[in-house]
Amino acid sequence: MKVLVTGADGLLGSNLVRRLLETGYAVRVLIYPGSPSHSLDGLEIERVEGDLCDAGESLVNAVQGCDGVFHVAAITDLWADPALTWKVNLEGTRNVLDACVAAGIRRVLFVGSASSFEPGTKEKPGDETGGFPAIYRGMAYMESKFQAMELARAYARDGKLDVVIVAPTFLLGPYDTRPSGGELVRRFLEKGMRATSPGGRNFAYAPDVAEGARLAFEKGRTGDVYLLAGENLSYQDFFGRVGQLTGRPGPKRALSPTAILAVGALASFIGKLTGRRPMFNQIIARISLRKTYYTAAKAVQELGMPQTPVETAIRESVRSLLAYNHLTLPFAEPFRGKVALITGASRGVGFATARALALRGAKVVITARSAQRLAASRAVLEQLGADVESVVGDVSLYADAERMATAARTRFGRIDIVVNNAGVSMRGRFTELSPEVCRDVCATNLLGCINVSKAAIEEIVHAKGQLIFISSIAGLFGLPGASIYCATKKALTGLSESLRLELTPQGVHVGVVHLGFTEHDPEKRILAADGRLTAPDRPAHHTQAHAADLIVTMLARRKRLLIMTFAGKMGACVHRLAPSFLEGLILKAQAGQWGVFKRFS
Repeated sequence: MKVLVTGADGLLGSNLVRRLLETGYAVRVLIYPGSPSHSLDGLEIERVEGDLCDAGESLVNAVQGCDGVFHVAAITDLWADPALTWKVNLEGTRNVLDACVAAGIRRVLFVGSASSFEPGTKEKPGDETGGFPAIYRGMAYMESKFQAMELARAYARDGKLDVVIVAPTFLLGPYDTRPSGGELVRRFLEKGMRATSPGGRNFAYAPDVAEGARLAFEKGRTGDVYLLAGENLSYQDFFGRVGQLTGRPGPKRALSPTAILAVGALASFIGKLTGRRPMFNQIIARISLRKTYYTAAKAVQELGMPQTPVETAIRESVRSLLAYNHLTLPFAEPFRGKVALITGASRGVGFATARALALRGAKVVITARSAQRLAASRAVLEQLGADVESVVGDVSLYADAERMATAARTRFGRIDIVVNNAGVSMRGRFTELSPEVCRDVCATNLLGCINVSKAAIEEIVHAKGQLIFISSIAGLFGLPGASIYCATKKALTGLSESLRLELTPQGVHVGVVHLGFTEHDPEKRILAADGRLTAPDRPAHHTQAHAADLIVTMLARRKRLLIMTFAGKMGACVHRLAPSFLEGLILKAQAGQWGVFKRFS
């Protein structure tokens, strides 16, 4: 069967065309004259140029010879010129339907909008029986899509055309070239968000909606409407999930409706004074407070529409932003196209650093001893669009360190950055430590850094690159119960200082990072005195994502030293000025079982 798809280069259209091709359709696409349509590159489709607003023979010629038409094209921008929005969305739809009548098209799938129906709550979400929401009166996009849907229904009711209608909610997913739904994700990632609106909406995965549209075309009832929805989330929950997947801090709270309405009113007033239409105004403020929750129950039950978790939609949206160069995070420019080798990167700070660099355009090589965890971490990075290589190995073995460097050279042809993150934590008094624990901690924490740095040093020097050593506040001053750990971390300071003197004249940046106790993964374990694995027993000073952001900033600014916590900075200062005083405080705190000891040790 041959079909025409209008709006084929948009977010939904690009996914729909691919799904139609996968299921055996021959596809012709209608492209606006001069549109680059990069999302359709490489597809076996027939392209014709045309304008929805042209009521002449061009649209009839476009649909001629097709068995069906998917009318997806529309202006969805709430800030577009209202007159143009009405012209494209309503009159353009009329032109397409008339062309289909003239050409004798067998069936038409019209893509409307979920905004044509009253939303509901999470407990009782809106469905196809709801009326047009009064709050949308006067908004060109919402009203024009509603009127276009009613027009399509009339054509079906009057027997002019076999038309079925779908009404998608807010879309996220791949091939978002403009971006469309991905703009919401982009703004959050680039600008951050401490607080958000108390409202929410339904988020749908674009490939699910594309499949729902195909199924409606094949199985839907003439004149009927199918809501194509995904998951209902508050904005705070949604942005929290985006932050969790990308390592960015999510909003801490929801603002009060009064504050949001006041800001909207002020923005509208300023817009009137300046003659410029603000991105946020009184109308948008009211809409942002709404919880536009919908259900796809009808489409799922009658058509078999799939329901993919919103996390997949978010990952694909981020991937699309990166692929089409729409995402520019802080300090992205120094890392674009660079190659970073990060050890101990299957979880924790190592993984968070790899993710942070990948989102800034770096190619990353991640290493770890656990093949299973490393494979899972690589998959997560690749889902975000990262260019990643992974190497299973033990940094304490020079042969493995050489394999890591060789893998980076083979895959990417260079190494610009080495982040020596792999390490082993331990707890136990020196008198109780087994020799094996002492050996293992030294081999990983110190010798591992030496091995990887040595294996990569020629590429680092050639690239005038960067060597970073992840230490700890335990590398600034000693702590009881962590003697060998402190010794290895302190040694990294000496190593970095010596390498800095040797390599700075050759343009190499050498830095050392003193972490505080960092948020740990649930499965993380540390070595006890007898070599047994035990759970960490210290509260977190900072998150892995926060540590990664500070490391990225340090790399971008080529700083030599980063002490992450206030406690670390104060401890280093007191230790330098009055070491005995600091040692006395630590001993008293430990002897008295002060909560401050566990908190800052």
